[in-house]
Amino acid sequence: MTPMTISRKMRGVVRCVLLVVLAPLGAIAMYPGSEGWVEQLTGFVVVQEGIASAKGEPGSFDPYVGQVTLVRSLYDRGDWKGSYMAMNRFMDMLESRDGDISAKAADAMWDFCYEVTPPALHDVKRHKQWWDKTVNWEKFFWEE
Repeated sequence: MTPMTISRKMRGVVRCVLLVVLAPLGAIAMYPGSEGWVEQLTGFVVVQEGIASAKGEPGSFDPYVGQVTLVRSLYDRGDWKGSYMAMNRFMDMLESRDGDISAKAADAMWDFCYEVTPPALHDVKRHKQWWDKTVNWEKFFWEE
């Protein structure tokens, strides 16, 4: 029997489908005390990887998956300082577009990070500075 090869695009599609099917099961299996933010962030990174793969965009999301895995490990051990440092490293990676991912994917992950990560585990001021630097507030509030 010959081995079957699967394209990168198809692997991304399969990951997205698995995430959609398995994410609710993961929410059920979460241990007590977990808010699920790390799982949400991990899932969002995997979804962004699937979208990029389906569109044929270059870039590797492996550094981001690895960093979120590190954050989860530190958080699960109760290492709050390590979790904080690892989350801010994740944000550094997004700013510098490690893995040559698209700006759209990096921005989406940056925004989602702000939404789900507990404020004590990332530099909230950094997000505000980034928003102030990148958003034209006059246009944001007055134009569509």
